[in-house]
Amino acid sequence: MRSSASIEADLDDLGSPLIYPVGVVAAQKLAQEVRRLPDSCAMQDGRKWKAIPIVIVLAGTAAAFFREELQLFAATEGAVFVEALPEFDVTFRSIDNTVREYRQRILDEFSNLGFLVSFRDGRYRVGPALNPVRDLEGLLYYGPGDQRDLRGRYFTVDRDLCGVAYEVEQFEALINRADTDELELQRFFEENPHFLGDLRMSLPLPHVRLESQSGTLLIPDFILKPIVAYQRDANWRVIDLKKPGARLLAGPSRHVRLSHDVTQAIAQLRDYGDYFRDPRNTDRVAGVLGHRLRYPELAVLIGRLRECDVEMLDKAQSRERDVRIVTYDEVLQRQQHLLK
Repeated sequence: MRSSASIEADLDDLGSPLIYPVGVVAAQKLAQEVRRLPDSCAMQDGRKWKAIPIVIVLAGTAAAFFREELQLFAATEGAVFVEALPEFDVTFRSIDNTVREYRQRILDEFSNLGFLVSFRDGRYRVGPALNPVRDLEGLLYYGPGDQRDLRGRYFTVDRDLCGVAYEVEQFEALINRADTDELELQRFFEENPHFLGDLRMSLPLPHVRLESQSGTLLIPDFILKPIVAYQRDANWRVIDLKKPGARLLAGPSRHVRLSHDVTQAIAQLRDYGDYFRDPRNTDRVAGVLGHRLRYPELAVLIGRLRECDVEMLDKAQSRERDVRIVTYDEVLQRQQHLLK
């Protein structure tokens, strides 16, 4: 049997739930290996890999030929066999129902373990546990593996379209206010980390303290830590937050350049990059993040993007390839797209 790390590497591009529409033997083998992972093999939010929903999708004559075998196998291994049909909606609904059932089970388990679970404004929210989190364990959740800071914080586990709309309205109102400060933005993203990235693939870590040998302390606003495939630095991202009202561009139209606010932010991100690349800090980084991170992607979230500025911003960005400039409108539009 392969190691947990080897299986996690296979899961890298699949995420959760695990949908593996390949050869029948390969699907069965991987499903068996996942189900036999130790309880301690958990995601950063404490969910056990061995307990995630596994969906095996097969189409055509192979589906008809292996139907009985796969139905028996799925029942034995706690998986779901879906026969892909020409009507895509039918196949999609089968997978969607499996995911929703899993989410409901995890919410029920959180409640039984003493977490505060609520449904409000279209969102299922999980709050602080009544007992020490590190001592809690259930069929789906492994407390010692939960790397989040749960003290006094609530996390969104699931949301429907009403929940997405509610959060979009909150975020839009926040970035439209002229007096919004970075502390308010930090708090919003800590409570709604899915705005920063895809939570199926990454876990946002707020205000990680990075100290150099000389005593210099760097505290980026967020580090996006990949759920799997830790060995690839490119999957990590260091993000700093700046105000939505900050200017992006400056200068006359014939000589447009990045504004002072943006160049200052880029300089700060480059300091982070220098810190990670310095081999003298590698052991310290590994101790804090659990990975010898050297070359993460660097990004600054800043300003609002007008349609007329897109081409000029792209041109200016092409000269600063080591730090990605992300605007609040891009984050907003990504969430608004979910409503369509």
